[in-house]
Amino acid sequence: MNSKLVRVIKNLFKRYVAHNIAATSAQIAYYWILAFFPFLIFIITLLSYTTIPASVLLEYIAKIVPASLVPFIEQTISQFISYRSTTLLSAGVLITLWSGGTAVNALTRGIHLAYNSKHIKPFWLSKITAVIYTVLLAVLIIVLMISLVFGNRIGGYIIGVMDMNRGIFMPIWNLARLIMPFLALIMILYIIYRIIPRKHLKYKNVWPGTLAVSVGWYLFSLVFSIYIDNYSKYNQLYGSIGSVFILLIWIYASCMLLLLGAELNALYQDVKLNRVIRKVKGNTIK
Repeated sequence: MNSKLVRVIKNLFKRYVAHNIAATSAQIAYYWILAFFPFLIFIITLLSYTTIPASVLLEYIAKIVPASLVPFIEQTISQFISYRSTTLLSAGVLITLWSGGTAVNALTRGIHLAYNSKHIKPFWLSKITAVIYTVLLAVLIIVLMISLVFGNRIGGYIIGVMDMNRGIFMPIWNLARLIMPFLALIMILYIIYRIIPRKHLKYKNVWPGTLAVSVGWYLFSLVFSIYIDNYSKYNQLYGSIGSVFILLIWIYASCMLLLLGAELNALYQDVKLNRVIRKVKGNTIK
């Protein structure tokens, strides 16, 4: 194994222990679990007022979560569909904002810790900022879902307006739709790593963690899904709540990867800064 890669892994492990990433990941995962199903309630209640079937939502959720979780989520969704209520919609929004905002606050503290920068804000301002981030993230997810659902029509409209060859450009557009979730993940991670840290960051210093976490998260989800489907005995041990444990583990590991991405970016920036300092010192001595 390359010596530089070994050194990076060792430094990341030291940061993992020093910054207590395991505990922070557990805190973030807990609140995101609380926000997950209320957010589904919110989306499904909105869909019930449109002609878009809830099965479309499940289709795209199935591309993200481990396959073993799909029946559990589908069953939960089918129960939600039975109730079409503005009270349910309001409750879903409020719980999502509160839980999501608390999770974002914990994530923000973890990212600031990676850069050794202080996160000092009044409680009320910190809460409002976290809620704003949560709303922006929710809007982004909804926009991405709409673009995926209506992607075929949008592509056909654009090709028609620009008078392009449908036989050539439509397959290219469909291919782009397949990789859109991955590109969306990269975009969301880049925004998180670029905006949340209070330090001035060059755009180049944000890409290592963004790309590493994007690829790592997809690989982890794939391996975890294969393990759960073929080797795990959670459902046999815990019965119907086994799916909840699987969801907890998946979100917990995802949160850990998210924080490790920030640590990798901070480590990369420190290495580059140390190189500049050594170069300046060398030139001064000369």
